Amino acid sequence: MAKRRSESFFGMHFDFHAGPGQKNIGENANPELIARMLDAVKPDYVQCDTKGHPGISSYPTKVGNPAPEINADILRMWRKLTAERGIALYAHHSGVWDNAAIEKNPDWAAVDAEGKPSKEKNSVFGPYAEKLLIPQLIELAVDYGLDGAWVDGECWAVMLDYSKYAADEYFKLYSESPPRPGDPDFQKYLKFNRDGFREYVTRYVNAVHEAAPNFQIASNWLYTSYVPEEPTIPVDFLSGDYSPNDSLNTARFEGRCLQNQRLPAFADPSVPNHGWDLMAWGFSMADGVPTVKELAQLCQEAAAIIMLGGGFQFYNRQCVGSIQDWPIEMWAKLAEFCRARESLCHNAIPVPQVALLFSERAFYKGKTDLFTPHGSRHVEDLRGLLFATLDAGYSVEILMSHYMLDCDLARYGAVIVPNLEAIEPSLKDKLIEYVAQGGNLIVTGHNSCEIFRAYLDVEIDGASDKPTYIRVWDGARFAPLKTRYCNARPCESSEVISRFAFGDSSSAEAASGPVAATRTKYGEGTITGVYFDIGPYASMKSPVVRNFVDKIIGSVFTPTVRVHGSRLVELMLMRGADGHLRINLLNTSGVHSDSHYRAFDEIPPLYDLTLELRTEYEPKAIYCEPEHIPLEYAYDKEKGVALVKLPRLDIHCVVTVD
Repeated sequence: MAKRRSESFFGMHFDFHAGPGQKNIGENANPELIARMLDAVKPDYVQCDTKGHPGISSYPTKVGNPAPEINADILRMWRKLTAERGIALYAHHSGVWDNAAIEKNPDWAAVDAEGKPSKEKNSVFGPYAEKLLIPQLIELAVDYGLDGAWVDGECWAVMLDYSKYAADEYFKLYSESPPRPGDPDFQKYLKFNRDGFREYVTRYVNAVHEAAPNFQIASNWLYTSYVPEEPTIPVDFLSGDYSPNDSLNTARFEGRCLQNQRLPAFADPSVPNHGWDLMAWGFSMADGVPTVKELAQLCQEAAAIIMLGGGFQFYNRQCVGSIQDWPIEMWAKLAEFCRARESLCHNAIPVPQVALLFSERAFYKGKTDLFTPHGSRHVEDLRGLLFATLDAGYSVEILMSHYMLDCDLARYGAVIVPNLEAIEPSLKDKLIEYVAQGGNLIVTGHNSCEIFRAYLDVEIDGASDKPTYIRVWDGARFAPLKTRYCNARPCESSEVISRFAFGDSSSAEAASGPVAATRTKYGEGTITGVYFDIGPYASMKSPVVRNFVDKIIGSVFTPTVRVHGSRLVELMLMRGADGHLRINLLNTSGVHSDSHYRAFDEIPPLYDLTLELRTEYEPKAIYCEPEHIPLEYAYDKEKGVALVKLPRLDIHCVVTVD
């Protein structure tokens, strides 16, 4: 019996987006090679191509648009080989984006504000789902016996629609024609289109579930940073594929956006969050040319996800019925790396330490497209703030608005607000109550500080018109940051804790420069204001900005674990189903963000690390997993601190405490 997706941990993805001129599909079908790969890698599931964005199906569909020349039914081959091994099989199937559907049915197309029909994107208000998508997904479920579908080209592909279907539906609701970009009600029309997409996904998921109740469906990137909302649509799992280049940083961010998302079927906060995974591209891309990634590179990208409790899959090119044979041994070693950590990591839950807010209201504020985080200043600032906080050595979660409103914030030692232009009023109230009861709120960025100005007890002048170079001071050194800032003047109860400068020739400039941060007591807790945006750190990292963030957080919160010896260790505190504390350590060194490297096979190890673990009771034993190596430690009973020696960190390990 194949595992359900909620139980699955490690998967493989193959697609090739068959085009209208695709010939000889299946001519090079090689079941023996695929069988050898499956036996070597032993994935929980495989996702293989059924229909890519061109809309041409790579199998002999009876209800869709098959490729013109199919020599062998390779989907039947994949189904037979996976079924024999108890491996689940999912379709990679393009949804909203379907060129062939529009070519054959031009009136199905979404239409832009100038009246131009799309040649790629279907209207979610039209008959596409009922006429093509739903029948084909049912065909895959019933006739081919697939376990599910990873529906691609969805929230990130859907476009603002002025088709007759959209206009008619809008008129039914509001008795008026759709507003255009720049009109006063344009935001209302954006919301109407977003609701239309949600209803479209709900419609096809429910229809397919009715015909095939065990068929499991994900709409790619739904309920991630692309759609930062509370899950309500009855999809069966959440997934996305991170960028082929600079992939580790995508994983660090997107994994934390998914980590606390809960599908309706798994809404109980007392149980681990089942049903999410992220997909690494098994190759990088430059100038349209793929380069297969090396083992160390893939292991690092995998570790960034599994250390957060999620599942991992990776994408490989399908050679129209066959696969590359030479990477199979490497893929098997990648699987071995992941499987060694499965019992330690999968479905573990985070131990609250530092929380970063991802505001749904700020995300959609002023947005002129439907979904996707690209170009969102709120997301850009959140990413940079996350990387700075991780690089400073803290275990960090991203909490979306709905989750933050429902959770017990008192569990978090510090809550950080990135720069945002709007916030949910009820959430602002909850954050202030969190402070009043003893919490530590850190508000960063010129807009956020204005929103919380009354509680920061400062007077604020307008922000800089455009990003400007300032010099951040960490107490010993300057470093530039091109950012927006505002001028803050502390009032009676606020204390200046840091300043910045515009020059860096003398340390005296930091003593008399503009206010960088203040702290104010409020009730039993503290509110810290940082009067510039930290987001640009993502594209211009420096130890000074990292140290600045460390000092801001460290002055109000002492974490459960600190790592000494390197700033290249990413820390994530998790708790397994057995109740054990799991200290995940990821080596983030290497050239993963250097665009000059298309692949790399070395990640320099980190040596002689010390973990400062705060624990009320002296541990019985501390191990480095998955090798189960006992670690030396010294326990100071008076301070309640264990100093643990970790001689070497290669890529990822889990320190467990008995």
